[in-house]
Amino acid sequence: MEESVPVVDFSAYSLDRESPDPEHFQKLIDDVHQALTTIGFMYLKNFGIPAEMISDAFTTSKRFFQLPLNEKMKCAGPEGSFYGYHHMEKEGLNPRRASNDLKEVFGCIPIEGTSTVFPEEELPEFRKCLTDLFHSAILLEYRVLEIIARGLKLDDPFYFTDRHKLTGTNGNMTSIRSLYYPSLVNVDIKEDQVRCGEHCDYGGITLLFQDTQPGLEVKNVHGKWIPASPIEGTLMVNVGELMQRWTSDKVVATEHRVLVPSDQIEHERQSIAIFGNPDNEVSIECIDGSNKYPPTTIIDMLNMKFEQTFGYNPAKEDPGSS
Repeated sequence: MEESVPVVDFSAYSLDRESPDPEHFQKLIDDVHQALTTIGFMYLKNFGIPAEMISDAFTTSKRFFQLPLNEKMKCAGPEGSFYGYHHMEKEGLNPRRASNDLKEVFGCIPIEGTSTVFPEEELPEFRKCLTDLFHSAILLEYRVLEIIARGLKLDDPFYFTDRHKLTGTNGNMTSIRSLYYPSLVNVDIKEDQVRCGEHCDYGGITLLFQDTQPGLEVKNVHGKWIPASPIEGTLMVNVGELMQRWTSDKVVATEHRVLVPSDQIEHERQSIAIFGNPDNEVSIECIDGSNKYPPTTIIDMLNMKFEQTFGYNPAKEDPGSS
């Protein structure tokens, strides 16, 4: 039987619940642990974020990406910034590929005082829709982190969540990125060019909302690429390299990519990702005390990864002035 990304029912600890359902809680813990220690990806269903909130974020994001390029460029971040607007082929997540990715991006840390420019006149609801989804997703992230800690049988089930307390402030670099993959009917696609190059996420855990279009693939432990196409009513959760390091390789960060299916070339595609990270000053040390990896911080990890991939250090920027 061909391996696939597992679907995990989160209803035992959905955001709709004030506390876990004791009857089904252990199964949820076991299912999440199995998924994240094997393939590093899982679909979550029944997670509790309102469908309307997700839909609004997608709708306003699409309106933003359909603005004229000169309007979108007013929202571009400074050169070398990870935030703001990035036009198509600006970014290439796999530096081994000769051509950059066929996608557009708008990213931000939605905190008070951020200098990331939003299209306030053309699309005043854009900031609110992204911010609302960000804050709901963070509440879900905290619950997923608790589940991961329980699956690893840590003495403190809130070990990870207690190290994410500053999310949504200048002391934490958790961010939201809206990604748009335009129709490629009139685009000169270069040899070996893809919508999003092969990469592992860099930080803690990622929550990914997809629209209905396929293209996402995940590399399993056998080195085979398997589809991670959208499933209605679910979101995707995956592990970043920092979390793998933090857990001494017990949970795994997995390479993934977005291709251009030959039968989908005319279709637009959207996704929205929340890249969850621990607080900036937290020392990341192997939780089992093995010292398999030397201590680091999310800032140092992002500096290293962005230099490897892009040749610059956006993590050195003050999130409040990104």
